[in-house]
Amino acid sequence: MPTIRAWICAALGAISIGLGFAFGPIELYVIGAALLVLAITAVGIAVMRPLRLGVGRTVHPPRLHVGSTSRVEIAVRNGGTRSPVLRMVDKVAGTAGAQLLVPPLGPDEVVRAAYRLPTERRGIVEIGPVDFEATDPFGLARRHFNAPSVGTLVVYPEIIALPPSPPSPATERRSNTDVPEFLGGRSEEFHTLRTYVPGDDIRRINWAASARHDDLIVREDETPTQNHLTVLLDNASLDDGIPMDRAATVAGSLFASMRNRADPFRLITVDGQDTGFVLGPGGIETGLAILAIVDKTGDRRLLASPVAPQGAVVIVSGPNPTIDRGEIDRYGRVMWLAIQPSVWLTADGATAPAGSVDVVNGEIQMSLTSLPELPTLWNRSITTLLSSAARR
Repeated sequence: MPTIRAWICAALGAISIGLGFAFGPIELYVIGAALLVLAITAVGIAVMRPLRLGVGRTVHPPRLHVGSTSRVEIAVRNGGTRSPVLRMVDKVAGTAGAQLLVPPLGPDEVVRAAYRLPTERRGIVEIGPVDFEATDPFGLARRHFNAPSVGTLVVYPEIIALPPSPPSPATERRSNTDVPEFLGGRSEEFHTLRTYVPGDDIRRINWAASARHDDLIVREDETPTQNHLTVLLDNASLDDGIPMDRAATVAGSLFASMRNRADPFRLITVDGQDTGFVLGPGGIETGLAILAIVDKTGDRRLLASPVAPQGAVVIVSGPNPTIDRGEIDRYGRVMWLAIQPSVWLTADGATAPAGSVDVVNGEIQMSLTSLPELPTLWNRSITTLLSSAARR
């Protein structure tokens, strides 16, 4: 398409020809004709030689945490005749996009370029499509070309390192006791002696006891304990933006503390998003994918979609939770973590009021007042819970 410079060039050419016609100097005809021919030729070439470009994109890594930087690599292939110098803009959601210059390319020639993409907010970052722009050396004609190559970058919330999750009563123990153990704990301790029944492992026979009772006696140990942790995010009690980002960081940090444990853990939101019980690093990825896009909801589905509570539950909410206690009364251990407005309102470097940990009706209630305080508050809650269980 002609640029403003092309229209000015054509106008000057027409004026020059008009002046030549009025006053007679042949030089004005020559200058005017040259300007008109230059403008028309530049536009004509732009129309007759369209760009034929192919684009491939690689985002590495495709998933990362807030504050990390991803690398975007682009390969451009020329499928037509020799191309001019190109200005390339790779669109990135929420930004002006990445601008790069592509040198002239011969037929089937490929050039590669890369740029770094920093992350400041969690979410899904849409990358692409790519816009190309080419101009002639005189800037008289401009050609545009759009390559529909798109990619995505998943930005997880920031994760704060925390100790393993607090104790909860075992839910799959043969002894049916209410002895708290850390999630992931295992027990092979002696439980009782009983009479042998067909099918028992003969390696479990206690020969000394069998001699005293004139019957085969089998040693029975505690069934290995398998505890569970559920992180319940009350996203109905938090506003979108920084408050929800902070809550996603807290919930994700609690969830990720189970990364190297051997017990199941689960993430639930009040609008029905649910990982189910998962294990290991793969399970962490499942939960973080939910936390990358979670937002405020007015559609509570927790009651409509009942879960099978087991072990401990940690409820992450704003200062005014929307969770009904009837929804959590079947959990063995209940912990409330209320995120106070100071977590997202306090300026950098300012001192926030100290958080608190209390025990109310056997439940641990935490009040988080600053994000850096989370590890300390979590350690205090574990200590408080252990002390409370020991006194019982």
